[in-house]
Amino acid sequence: MKYACISDVGLIREKNQDSMMVAVNGYGDYLFLVADGIGGGKAGEVASEETVKYFDYVFKESGPFSSVHDIIDYLELHLSRCNKHVFDMSCAYEQYSGMGTTVSGVLVTKEYAVTLNCGDSRVYGFIDNKLFRLTDDDTLVNQMLKSGKISYEEAINHPKRHYLVKAIGIFDRINCDVHQVKKMDYFMVSTDGLHSYVDEKDIEDIVLSDNTLEDKVNILKEKALSKGGYDNITLIIGKDSDE
Repeated sequence: MKYACISDVGLIREKNQDSMMVAVNGYGDYLFLVADGIGGGKAGEVASEETVKYFDYVFKESGPFSSVHDIIDYLELHLSRCNKHVFDMSCAYEQYSGMGTTVSGVLVTKEYAVTLNCGDSRVYGFIDNKLFRLTDDDTLVNQMLKSGKISYEEAINHPKRHYLVKAIGIFDRINCDVHQVKKMDYFMVSTDGLHSYVDEKDIEDIVLSDNTLEDKVNILKEKALSKGGYDNITLIIGKDSDE
């Protein structure tokens, strides 16, 4: 696969609490991952850094995966272990107390693609000139929306729209979402500093444009900055090299 990635502090925040990684194992499988330290939480940047460091270390030694079930089991196991690692750090050191992070990503092999998600970072897929959102936000407002308690219009500007119901490191156990998805022409993994401010139609048009991957991530970053740059902005775009 080919890929490009970028991370920017934005125009408002003093720190960049986002982290990202692209790792390749010995069998040519790719893992694209972003993590967004919880805003306002203690040491959010540490939680996100530890999460991507953990997966970067273990994924390079992973494989081969003989089936999609192997991939799902692998991701669920290491999400649990990563959560315990971050949680134990938050318990052991006062300066890290209460820290947490989102994590979202996609593991791509020659045959399969599997997404993982915990929080409100996202994975998008692009195929047949269309954008598809492949993960579901783990937020209170999204739960309310799915249960019919609020409308889509109410959800857009709801005061608790960023309130997470799942995050790495907050509790000693976590149940993250891991799902097989269709292989795509492009995958994009992003933190909410991008997709909370840039319309999905604009994301679709930019990712599916004729620009280089490096230009696409830069254009998307600048688009988020033009909308105010209120949060850290991080994204990775991966493209099937056979396309």
